[in-house]
Amino acid sequence: MGFEGRCRITGIGSLAVTSVEEALDFVFEFAPDLPYLPQLPRLSPNEGMNEQMYEGLPGLDRRDGKWLIVQNDSFFESVAALFERFENPDDDAGHMSPRVCASLDAFLRRVKASGVAEAKAQVSGPVTVGMSLLDEEGTPILYNDVLRDVLVKHLALKVRWLARQIEAAGAKPIIFADEPFLTSFGTPFFGWTRPEQPREVLEQVYAAAPIKGTHCCANTDWTIFLQSSVDIVSFDAFGYATAFLTYREALVEFIRRGGNIAWGIVPTDPEALAATSADELVGRLHEQIAKLASWGLDRDAILRQSLLTPSCGLGSRPPEAARPAFEMLRAISAALSAEDMA
Repeated sequence: MGFEGRCRITGIGSLAVTSVEEALDFVFEFAPDLPYLPQLPRLSPNEGMNEQMYEGLPGLDRRDGKWLIVQNDSFFESVAALFERFENPDDDAGHMSPRVCASLDAFLRRVKASGVAEAKAQVSGPVTVGMSLLDEEGTPILYNDVLRDVLVKHLALKVRWLARQIEAAGAKPIIFADEPFLTSFGTPFFGWTRPEQPREVLEQVYAAAPIKGTHCCANTDWTIFLQSSVDIVSFDAFGYATAFLTYREALVEFIRRGGNIAWGIVPTDPEALAATSADELVGRLHEQIAKLASWGLDRDAILRQSLLTPSCGLGSRPPEAARPAFEMLRAISAALSAEDMA
């Protein structure tokens, strides 16, 4: 794969601020080696993780407080154009405007000015977006073969476009397709029962990303991701490490092929954050890494193939929660990096 996390810090995506400059100052202060494009849902509802993906989607309409896809003449004309751009993409295919991503232009300028080697952006994945949108019968479009294909191509173009913007700023792009809805996999709330079903659509969406990542904020069937071509799997290591580490065979194969784990070790809940410390969380990570090493994996390789993040995005948390969370991440990163160099 070529990518190594090396215990660097990055973010999941969202921050609870309303100023682009404040958000970017924060990102480049705490994640200078792997800056991430901040989503600002408190600045605009258009920056919600699903809403940010709706821009340009054929047939999009809002009725009775719900988002849906209407298959009228305009829809079919837009789909034809989308499919043509998917096969023969131009520079604007998948474009994200300031209306849905206010920080993008300034983020790219800072990436270029900093000379950073890699930078991260993210889209919401096809399952999560597909379950947030309904067809005209009130069924999530993920279950409609035609509408799912439209959505997958739409999201794949956004991944490609974001990657090209970051490349133009001089950094190697890391693009995540985040799938929080997959916490419902294996429950009555989700109709797909085989891991290859979500895996197939995810593969199509992040195919154009030079480095591919994904995040799920609670527990799921982790083989969906670990047995895909993804380079980085991000999970809540504070709350769900025990469940994650039950996937021994898949994890061993993933690490041995060069896969990276983004350990979401710092909780974003303010009470949980106040009740822990960097030393305690380093101890937790030691235990989790030792578990992987006990399966015959090289401990130094695990550290090289690790990123450190908050357990989830911070957009829904109090604004004052972000700084102590990232200060704790900084202390954990310093401790683990020292071990890696020892």
